[in-house]
Amino acid sequence: MHKLIIIPDVHGRSFWRKAIEDNTEEEFIFLGDYLDPYRLDGVTVDEAFDGLKDIVALKECHPEQFTLLWGNHDLHYLYPELEGSRLDHKNAVRNEAFFREHEKYFQIASERIVTGKRYLFTHAGVGRLWIESFLPSFPEEQITASFLNQSFRMPAFVKSLSAISYYRGGPDLYGSCIWADLQEQSEFYNQMESTIQVFGHTMVLEAFNYENRIYGLDCQECFYLDLEKGGIYSLENNTIIPQTIIK
Repeated sequence: MHKLIIIPDVHGRSFWRKAIEDNTEEEFIFLGDYLDPYRLDGVTVDEAFDGLKDIVALKECHPEQFTLLWGNHDLHYLYPELEGSRLDHKNAVRNEAFFREHEKYFQIASERIVTGKRYLFTHAGVGRLWIESFLPSFPEEQITASFLNQSFRMPAFVKSLSAISYYRGGPDLYGSCIWADLQEQSEFYNQMESTIQVFGHTMVLEAFNYENRIYGLDCQECFYLDLEKGGIYSLENNTIIPQTIIK
């Protein structure tokens, strides 16, 4: 089976290492947030930084095998206007320098077409309302990974990444693709109809599948997209993530 192994928010944790050791021939995508560990996990900021260096080294050695996405906990070291999450102030200069030196290895989005369906990977998901806030009436079919990655160099797009909705205590009605909350992504009117979205960012105890269109994966485990048949599965037990129906 050909797999794209999906690694949600790392935050210095090491759960991703075994997945790579056991699946050396597969492809991997990290969904962002490599630093700023949670205190309860017992991971130091230096351990988190060492893990980030190891992840980037994998990308350097195997550029086609590994895809690294930006998360809000990564970009806030590069763009002060995006600061709104836990920040390692003591090591901010070091972290910024590392991200700037290796910036070419990271991207905002990635996508795969499997059985005629488009799977779009971002850190927090692309909401229709966020897109409409700076691109009114923009055709949904043009909201591709390529479009998002190219737009990343535009000042207006970077500014839009700072949008944080009231779901996460922010002032906006919608969150950006690095800040959107799972709850707002689950709202039908905010979803893209032609795209299956896969993201992390919002902490959940179990992976979330809303009608096979929205996958929230911020758990301390890895998943995979079956590149032959489609569907998102748990890497640990090869079971498909069941649907949740929201009424």
